[in-house]
Amino acid sequence: PRAIEKVKIDQSALAGVGPSVIRNILDKDGYAYVATDSTECQMILKYAKNENVRRQVYESMNSATKESIMTLEQLMTTRAELATLVGRESYAELQLQDKMAKNPNNVDAFLRTLLRHQDPTFKSDINLLQKTKQQVLQLKSVPTVNAWDRDYFMQIYSSSQSSPINTPYFSVGSVIQGLSRLFKNLYGVEFEHAALKQGEEWHKQVRKLEVVCEREGKIGTIYCDLFSRPGKTTNAAHYTIRTSRRVDDDDSVNDVKYAFPGRNVDISNFLPPVDPPAERIHGHDGLYQLPVIALTCDFSHNATGKSALLSMFEVETLFHEMGHAMHSMLGRTDFHNVAGTRCASDFVELPSILMEHFVWHPKVLPLFANSNGGKQVSPEAVQAFLKQRKRFSGIEVNSQILMALVDQQYHSSKVTDPTFSSVTEWYKLQDQVGLFPSVPGTMWPVQFGHLFGYGSNYYSYLFDRTLARKVWETSFEANPLDREKGQAFRDNLLKWGGARDPWKCIADVLGGEDGTKIVNGDEEAMRTVGDWGIDV
Repeated sequence: PRAIEKVKIDQSALAGVGPSVIRNILDKDGYAYVATDSTECQMILKYAKNENVRRQVYESMNSATKESIMTLEQLMTTRAELATLVGRESYAELQLQDKMAKNPNNVDAFLRTLLRHQDPTFKSDINLLQKTKQQVLQLKSVPTVNAWDRDYFMQIYSSSQSSPINTPYFSVGSVIQGLSRLFKNLYGVEFEHAALKQGEEWHKQVRKLEVVCEREGKIGTIYCDLFSRPGKTTNAAHYTIRTSRRVDDDDSVNDVKYAFPGRNVDISNFLPPVDPPAERIHGHDGLYQLPVIALTCDFSHNATGKSALLSMFEVETLFHEMGHAMHSMLGRTDFHNVAGTRCASDFVELPSILMEHFVWHPKVLPLFANSNGGKQVSPEAVQAFLKQRKRFSGIEVNSQILMALVDQQYHSSKVTDPTFSSVTEWYKLQDQVGLFPSVPGTMWPVQFGHLFGYGSNYYSYLFDRTLARKVWETSFEANPLDREKGQAFRDNLLKWGGARDPWKCIADVLGGEDGTKIVNGDEEAMRTVGDWGIDV
């Protein structure tokens, strides 16, 4: 929906941009023609020395047509009308009523508190960029850093701090084995590789893991489809094939009678197939159906037949998705619609984000730390990676808060006001909350796809990041292999899925004063969570 699809740039204005990038975009007339949705545009923002070129590219990349703005605003007003039809003041109020946040006022309380908590980090990051720009341009006074300056001066500062890091790579097998060892310590469950039966394999790359509990035996199945291929989604994801649910108290006879009143129906036609005893979980409270899930990732496949290797980022992705998997595997609810990850959207990412905290802990790393060639990974390489990743992370968090706030404003009752302008609201939030001044003529929210899928829920990931950080610090940071803490997390949170108030689940995990502060799940609880902050 960009108003400008291509940018024309004189080759002489591309100093700083790599020759290979220039070759891809250069025409015979001596000008570069760059598509505004291309990676080349991103590279120009990052490396072009000419500020006017960076500004031109930024404004073009964030341009919007009148039609796309009208479409966005029509979506907002239509959603507002829907909310009014069912007696709600706004679409956000309608969507949040069954979430942890409960209402838009509580979301705003969380985001504004988080904004204040992270402010020192924001100021630190923007000061670094200002000083870097001042030094590079040899300016006498501290300059304003504009939106088109951000990537360029971040790159300059980062390259001045350290030499490129030789990050290690890890085999898929060693990471899966490490996860199995970790879950054995935490929850008393581990993975066992299993042969695929006829009809289970949708691609030759698929692998099957049985999840086995020391107390209950086999408790579920995970199909791993981890490598990229043509036509496959590029997103890492957790898919539920079958949930866990209680089955020993099913009333199939009466279910059929209610479905077909007054008719003589053969009930055997409606009963589900009976699994052998090994395919049921004998839990403390009854008999449960085994969950089955699929994990998909987009890792590069090694065509040579050698072990596929994962980057450190990919290892974190696999840990994240396995957090979702354990939520599904360890769920013990009566009904399938509240099992495992079928819970509030502002709660569902907590177990997966928590897993990201485990990855590089000194006690967890040795569980999978044999990298390419079987060598032990040096702690120095890990620390260098973590330091590099955290650089300017405050800017990323500020951007996420800004997006969450615009999501709230666009789904508030404001949109029913005839004077409402999505453009004006976006500029106002950038200037009040963002770290870079708004740029006239730009309208990035028309590219914000999550406004559609996450309408009024975009705050959820930030919210779960703060919750996960607190659970990590309280329960696992001192000892990430603590079985007692792991069992408490399993019993108080994971097993409940969406069948229990998540505030009570988290309060029970945290215990003490922290648990007491949030157990009511009110506005004060949301402010408390915001004040816990995000680890950057």
